[in-house]
Formats: sequence, C-alpha cells, structure tokens
Amino acid sequence: MLNTTYSPYWLILFIIIGLGYAYLLYSKKKTPWTPVWNKVLFVLRFLAVSFISYLLLEPFLSVQKTESEQSNIIFLWDDSESVNKSKSDLQEYFLSIKELKQTIEEQKDVSIPIYGLNGNEITDVDSIENNRKSSPLNGALKNITEKVDKKLISEVVFFSDGIYNQGIAPDYYAFPFQLSSVGLGDTTQKQDVILQQIRYNKVAYEGNQFPIEVDVIQNGFSGRNTNVKLIKDGKEISQKTIRFNDEQQLFSVQFLVEAKGTGFQDYKIEVEQLEQEFNPNNNSKNAYVNVVEGKKRILLLAPYPHPDIKALSASIEQNDNYEYKMVIKGIDSEAVKNIEEYDLAILFHLPNVGNAFNSEINKLKNSGMPLWFITGPKLNFNLHNEINKSVDLRPSDEIDEAFVHINSKFELFELNKEKEEVVDNLPPVYLPFANHQFHPLAKTFMMKQVGKVKTQQPVFVFYSDDEIRQATMLIQNFRIWRMVEYLNTQSHDFFDEWVMKTVRYLTANNQKDRFKAFPIKDAFADNEIVKFQVEMYNEVFDRIYGIPVQLSLRDENDSTFNYEFTPDRLKPNFELGNLKGGVYEYLANTNIQGKDFKNNGQFIVDEFDIESQNLQADFNLMRRLAKKNEGKFFKSDEWEELQAYLSSKDYPKVLSGKSETTPITQNILPYLLIFLLLFSEWFIRRFFGSY
Repeated sequence: MLNTTYSPYWLILFIIIGLGYAYLLYSKKKTPWTPVWNKVLFVLRFLAVSFISYLLLEPFLSVQKTESEQSNIIFLWDDSESVNKSKSDLQEYFLSIKELKQTIEEQKDVSIPIYGLNGNEITDVDSIENNRKSSPLNGALKNITEKVDKKLISEVVFFSDGIYNQGIAPDYYAFPFQLSSVGLGDTTQKQDVILQQIRYNKVAYEGNQFPIEVDVIQNGFSGRNTNVKLIKDGKEISQKTIRFNDEQQLFSVQFLVEAKGTGFQDYKIEVEQLEQEFNPNNNSKNAYVNVVEGKKRILLLAPYPHPDIKALSASIEQNDNYEYKMVIKGIDSEAVKNIEEYDLAILFHLPNVGNAFNSEINKLKNSGMPLWFITGPKLNFNLHNEINKSVDLRPSDEIDEAFVHINSKFELFELNKEKEEVVDNLPPVYLPFANHQFHPLAKTFMMKQVGKVKTQQPVFVFYSDDEIRQATMLIQNFRIWRMVEYLNTQSHDFFDEWVMKTVRYLTANNQKDRFKAFPIKDAFADNEIVKFQVEMYNEVFDRIYGIPVQLSLRDENDSTFNYEFTPDRLKPNFELGNLKGGVYEYLANTNIQGKDFKNNGQFIVDEFDIESQNLQADFNLMRRLAKKNEGKFFKSDEWEELQAYLSSKDYPKVLSGKSETTPITQNILPYLLIFLLLFSEWFIRRFFGSY
C-alpha cells in the first residue's frame, strides 16, 4: 500500500500547481507544433511537475509480511540450595532433562530452552551448581515473559521442590501461559528442631528494656527438653528451657533485654542441638538492634477527621521508637504547646481555606522543622506554596482515580523488593488532575500510573537542602492500600514500610557537611553488594568530583579492611562487594581543597542462610501451581509420563504479521520516470525546432 508521511490532501495543491505551470507554458496560440502535440506536451509537463511535488510528501510503500516462528516449551530449573540432591545426582538428572529436551524438539519441531531462577540459560551439566541463596519462585515464573514472547510459549515445565522464601507464593496468581510442574526433593518430614523466626524492634532506646521473641518448631522429639540461649559478644546472657510434647509443635520464647551502649548491638539466639537432628543449620539466628539515645516526637495536624489519618496513625503508633501526637481541629481542643520541640510535623490537608491551625503553621514556616504535606481539598494554595519548597501547587479541585508506581531511580531510601511487588496489586487512589510545578531538586518517590501506562508525573516527592527536609504526598484515599494489602498478604508490611521510612528520613539529622559518605541502608544481606553513597562539596556547596576517598571498615573481630576510590559524575558512589555477616564500623576520610574531612558510623550485614532453614519439599504447592495454570503435576521419577504428556500435544507454529515500509525516494524508478517525462517533453520540442 502506498502512503505518505504528510497529509495526502497536499496532493490537491500539487495538482493545481502542475496544471497552472503547464497552462502558463502551453497556453500560447502560436506554436511550431500541432494542437495535438501541444496537448501532449501540456500533459507531460503537468505530470512531471505534479510528481516532483508529490515526492515532497515523502511517500513510502507499506508491505505486510507474514512470518512463522517455532513454539517454545520452557523448562525452568530450580537452582536453589534447598533442592536436596547431591551434585552428582543433580548432574545425572539434568542429563535426563537434556535427553527429554532433544527428543521433544526433534519430534515436535519446537524450541526448548532451559532457564535457572535468575533467568540465565543453562546449557551444560557443569553449570548445574544449585548454590542460589534464595528461592524466588514467583519472580522467576513472572520473568519468563521477559525472555520469551508469551505468544510463543506453548507451555512451561517447572522443575522445583516447591520451597519458596522470597516474594509471594507462586500459586497465588495465574500466569499468562500453561504451566506443568515436576516435583524435586524429599517430602518426608525429618526429625528436626527449627528456630523459625525472631521478632524484635530494630531500634531501641538506651536504658530501656526491649523484647526479643523467638518461635521454635519441632518434629519427632516429643518428651525431650532443649535450651534456647541469648548470646551477646560470645557470652550467654540468658537461657530458657522448653519441653516438647505431641500437643504443641510451636513454642514461643521471650527474652527481655536491657539496651546498653549505643549503635548496632548483635544478639544471637541459639537452640541447643539434639541428637539425630536432621538439619542443625536452622538452630540459630541473629538480631541486630540499633540502640539510640532518645525518642523522636511527631505531630500530626488535621482540620477534620479522615479515614486516611487512621491508617497513617496505625503505622506510626505501633512503633515504640516515636512519640506520636495527633491534633484535630474541633475535636482536640488542647492547643499545641511547645511546637518547636517536635522533630516532625505532618500537615494533613493543611493549610486550608478555613485557616485551621494557621498560628501553628506560621510558627512552623520559620522553624526549619521537617514537614510532611499530605494534600487534600480546599487548600490555601498561597500559604502552602510559601512554605512548601518541593512543589508549587496550581489551584484545582479536580481529582483523578489512578494507580501509582514506585520510581525505580529513587535513591533516598530503599523499599524491600519483595514488599514492593505488592504495589502491582493495589487499587487506584485519588490523585490531582492538575499539572503542578515541582522543584528541580525534588526527588520523586511515587508516580502516577494510568491503567498499564506508567507516567512520569510525580505524586509523592521529597525535598532536601542544607536547611530543611520536606515530603509532599498528592494522594488521597490511600487508606485503601492498607486494607487491600492485608486481604492479599495478611499483613501491612508494605504500607508500614513506606510510612516509617518516610518518617525516618524526615527525622534524620540534616547536617550541612561538605563531605558525606554513608551506606545506602543500615542493613545488608550477605549476598547483597554493600554500597556507599558519597557526596563532596566546595565552599559554596557546589557538588564536586574527582577527589580520592579512603574508607576503612572494622568488623566485630577487630579485623580491618581498607579501600580507596575516586568518585566521578558517572559513578559517584562506591560498591564494596559482599561482606560476611556481622556489625561493621566505618571511617571515611578525604581532603577537599587542603582541608581534612571524615565521616564515621555503623552498618550491619545479616547472614542470609534461609535456604538451609527448610529442606522438606512441598509437592502440594507444585500440584496447586499446575492445576491453577491448566497443567499437570509429575514426580521427578515419572519420566515416561512426562514425555508421553509432552508428545501427545500439538505445538503449531505461531504466525505473526510484520509491516515493512520503504520510502519510494530510495528507489531509482521515481527518478527514472521523472527523467522520461522531462526528456520526452524536451525531445518533442527539439524535434519541432523549439527549446
């Protein structure tokens, strides 16, 4: 099909130009040729001028092509440590998988790639290590469509033990492809004692007592006793004895600990190993508690009651590390005294046109206190824009119902990646319809999402300079997130995390330093890369680069590790790599324009050994996974059944249409046609003795 880049209506003008040009040239009555040849010359000139003009529209030829592609059967291999087989057994089993792959590929003319949980293709026996430290089964299945177009996937065959310890349960949602499962590992329940989990506040205050709660489960040790120990700095500081019986499989033990010293304190909880215990690796865990000097005080001001306030308060009030006060106009008649003593003020739907809390807001305007603005209807836009440095609100009461998504480039703090997946399943909220003006230094945390389209429109931003920290949230009805998250996951983890990390960031000390070097978060897993954020400024606080930084780490055993690096614009931060578990103290030094600067602090690395906690395969989950996705479940030794199942199905090639466009100006034929038209006109005129 012939199309043009620009509107084809221009062709009418070009035809008129061609006719006009030909008419002016051949409307003379006296010519050396006959009237018939005059008409021929008129047509030739008209066609040549019109066609040359037509080429200005950039015409192109669109051709629709149909291609056929092979169907894919994806083999997904669980390469985590929990798959309880020796390396030789795994390699032998993988050879069987490759033989099955080759048989079906030849028999059905399909492609069968084999992927690990990280999405990398597995091609040979030597790459079968099964040393992955986690089992993100749901994430691995979701990522298949990033490797292969879902239209080309006929079926996925998942080889796994069904043990997951990262992300949500893989059988929670259906996938956009048919899925069968093959159960690996041993489902037999072993004689074992497991320290299942520990619960504690990550922050405590010096001199206070705080609880550490431990859950212990057992199987096969009825009538036996064991001891649960609390250890610090290699010394036992408390011990409790529990007795197992048939009626009780889960035991909860609580230690009440006094917070001594400041900084991160490492407490180890250990369950004594019993004889004939199957897996002693799951008998201990560490709790890292940050002991600080005093509580932060938070004030929330609101002009009226609102359900969003209740959701926000539920997250903050459950944390004992903050002293929280809520004042609502008309309900709490008590005036806000000593407002300057608070560490953070949350202005909910304030300032408003009703002038609620205007005296308090005026005090906050000049105090330099961190502020968290949560916007709503009937705002006083003029006063708001005076005190809010991150966004200049445009007057509008129109709202839009839409989803949000997390900005992947947000760097002020990190959310737990597993919990961040919850956002994809949260309902829409009310967002402003107006396009507000955001400060260039504002850091966007959440953005608007319309349907499946992720826009770049900010709806939750942070601002920080040398004087103040602020956050602005342009979201209403966000309480529904907390309710729906609980319905989906039976927890409020995601909601509580973004609320509390917002509070922690805003209440952190905002020092005016020319040199800042600090870990991007307080706690890393031992399979994570430890990263340091580095900032350097000149005397007028312009960001500078290219100055060497020395970094020294010291662990709990007084071992030291020294690093040196030079930040630049493309890579301003520093990656240390993986570190062993424990509490680390760091000291960073540099010299800026002849003056020495240093930063010091602490961070922790938590031993990430969740794969050894549970080695009992879960075939029931694998059955549910296959049933939910219209597939079948097979045990690891049911090779003939699996091969018969795959051989019995048809895997037709997938037809796909492809449109190719070729500009006709790239072809010689249009120019040849123009040449023939003009040459013919010239030849006829010359033949009759004219120019």
